[in-house]
Amino acid sequence: MTITITIANEKGGVGKTTTAVNLAAGLALRLADDGRDARRVLLVDMDPQVHALLAVGYDRHEEAAPVSLANLLTETPPPSIQRLIRRSQYHPNLFYIPSDRAAMIRAARELPTLMANETRLQKVLAPILEEYAYIIIDTPPNTGDLLINALVAADHVIIPVETSYLGVSGLIELERTIEQVQTHFKPGLDILGYLPTLCEEHRSEAREILLEMQARYKKQLLPSIHKTSDLAYAHSSHMDVFTYRPPRARSNEQIASSSRATREYAALVEIILKKTGAKTRARQGK
Repeated sequence: MTITITIANEKGGVGKTTTAVNLAAGLALRLADDGRDARRVLLVDMDPQVHALLAVGYDRHEEAAPVSLANLLTETPPPSIQRLIRRSQYHPNLFYIPSDRAAMIRAARELPTLMANETRLQKVLAPILEEYAYIIIDTPPNTGDLLINALVAADHVIIPVETSYLGVSGLIELERTIEQVQTHFKPGLDILGYLPTLCEEHRSEAREILLEMQARYKKQLLPSIHKTSDLAYAHSSHMDVFTYRPPRARSNEQIASSSRATREYAALVEIILKKTGAKTRARQGK
């Protein structure tokens, strides 16, 4: 059974892409030892900026071919998704769908005019659901049909939240959007957790925001991701943090590293495996 997780926040610069890339890479790393096709992970970048794809297929993320993710979303019937999927640069069981910035901008404009415009990604992914353990979807920083499609296609949502007053101010609108999707399309859509990002706990503002989030979200609050140079350098090097700062040890239970960023995203991976019930299945498959 495939588990689809959308990373969403209607505010930009809060760590959505960083989280999507590193969660996908971390899951791929943890599941790689199984060896079965169902241990594969797929990354879908619904943001027209296609920054997530820079970390998994740099120089190959924008296909020169006329067919890409935008065609899957706008053509009726859509082209074969199996033929589009590519293997990532650093992890043999991590895959992605090539995208194109200009085409995705056109797709965002065209989608509102199409029939069943909110469910097109869900229908496109349906034929390959049994081939992947996880599908991770990155989203644009605004409300629109690209975000709605990503939510409708998901089982769970992770909401990265910058630990600043501006970072939490826009959450109400996103929560309303999720409620609308639950009401009209996906009653079982679940907020898997709120993820504090870009955290600098030496700043009083960040500490206050964390306390507020702990009170507001309680069991839905995920462990913080701190602002570190490793995340910035990994992004500028077009790779995930697990590739940029590889773990010094890996077992079925944990990923160990001297890098704080690697450790924190590894911890997030373990939580997601536990929350989604995939950890037990991974062990049984060995």
